[in-house]
Amino acid sequence: MQQEFSTQNWYSLREFNSFLYDIRYILLFYVLGDFITTAQALNVGIEENGFLALIIAEFGVWAFFVLKVAFVFVVYWFYKDLMSYDSKVSEMWPMVRGVITFVGVFLVVNNLMVIWGNFGILQLLGIGSL
Repeated sequence: MQQEFSTQNWYSLREFNSFLYDIRYILLFYVLGDFITTAQALNVGIEENGFLALIIAEFGVWAFFVLKVAFVFVVYWFYKDLMSYDSKVSEMWPMVRGVITFVGVFLVVNNLMVIWGNFGILQLLGIGSL
């Protein structure tokens, strides 16, 4: 039995593609950048986040990537929910997207500092241990 591709399915697919384009910097920095630099930084040091250290030790570094992808689906759920409200609430989306992107850039820069200098941003600021 062949299933037809309905107009509703087409709209949902187009909406999801639009969402993916909208979060391209989140995907670049928070998902891919942080995953790749974390995987490389693990060759130099250890994961400071206790939860992630446990997940990576137990299931491997690819489990970290699965968590990143799961986070994208949580953000999509939040995005759909946020966009279903009036314009004042949906105006929050650029701020949320920007905060997640900033966190991604921060994590990538921190990991690069660990790879190249054996210290992170928080350690440089005196918040973490050297």
